[in-house]
Amino acid sequence: MGVAIGSLIKEYRQDIDLKNFKNKKIGFDAYNMLYQFVTTIRGSDGLPLKNKSGDVTSHINGLFYRVTNILKYGIQPFFVFDGTSNKLKDQTKQDRRQRRADARVKYNIAIEKENIFDIYRYGKQSATINADIIDQSKELLNYLGVPCFTAPGEAESQISVMVKDGLLDYASSQDYDCFLFGSPHLLKNVSISGKRKVISKNRFVDNLPCIIYADTIYKDLNITRQKLIWLSILIGTDFNKKIIGVGPKTALKLVQNNDDFESIITYLKSKNKVIDFDYKVVEDIFLNPNISKNPEFNKSNFNRIKLEELLINKYDFEKARLENYLDNFIKEKDNVQKQKNITKWF
Repeated sequence: MGVAIGSLIKEYRQDIDLKNFKNKKIGFDAYNMLYQFVTTIRGSDGLPLKNKSGDVTSHINGLFYRVTNILKYGIQPFFVFDGTSNKLKDQTKQDRRQRRADARVKYNIAIEKENIFDIYRYGKQSATINADIIDQSKELLNYLGVPCFTAPGEAESQISVMVKDGLLDYASSQDYDCFLFGSPHLLKNVSISGKRKVISKNRFVDNLPCIIYADTIYKDLNITRQKLIWLSILIGTDFNKKIIGVGPKTALKLVQNNDDFESIITYLKSKNKVIDFDYKVVEDIFLNPNISKNPEFNKSNFNRIKLEELLINKYDFEKARLENYLDNFIKEKDNVQKQKNITKWF
């Protein structure tokens, strides 16, 4: 998911300490986070976590522990869910559905053969987010006291514009599209654990929170935001297929050496490259996204009683362990709040 520009900008990541983001308002792409959970949180057998009724609970487990960990730092999270996507994304969504269907067949075969490696591999590839997962996640966030909002369009575009306009302090996502929508910076790895399992190599790698600044990208690569959009269009976005034979490095050179996209098109056509989309329409999606200028978040207060009832009775959390965790969580959160009040006093 998202535009594949990571290879060009990964060196600009700066490690961060979440303690320094106390009282900051961070917008989270809800679908992006939930997808991480349903693909990565699995048992030793490679299967997703489930309750006694057989319902998948990986997203609940991940969301509860990650969000409470974020709240411990005094961070103010805001969750934005996707609304209606642009019609140009229909083909991308269909391609993803087909890949998931193909992976699901291989996943079922892997389960029959008890092949742990393939269960992990194809289980991740076949995972999806459905309406039940979204509704269950919203219910959990409501009891955690975390504001939620369903954007009219893409969540990343809504968050990015809110950061640009000062309604939020930071955008958090594992994808890079936020830069295309105008966010001045991007937080990564805020919502995932410090270790990530690489299935193909059967080992864990560090996944530390980091920040990337848009100005650093533009200055070092000698491009503008618009040229970053052009670059992304050349290598493929959710709204257009990539131009065959044009990778990130080639695309970077093209946008660096040309000040209008028409010149790039002329050059590519001279090399017999096929361009079967209107770049202006795709560019406009990023420059003028479908967002709400006055988003109304569903606000609630932390409700421990409802939270325990939900997690214990519906999702089979172990009662004593949950109560102990919440005791410690509330204590840590209260300490952070006290420090905030002391700072304000002085």
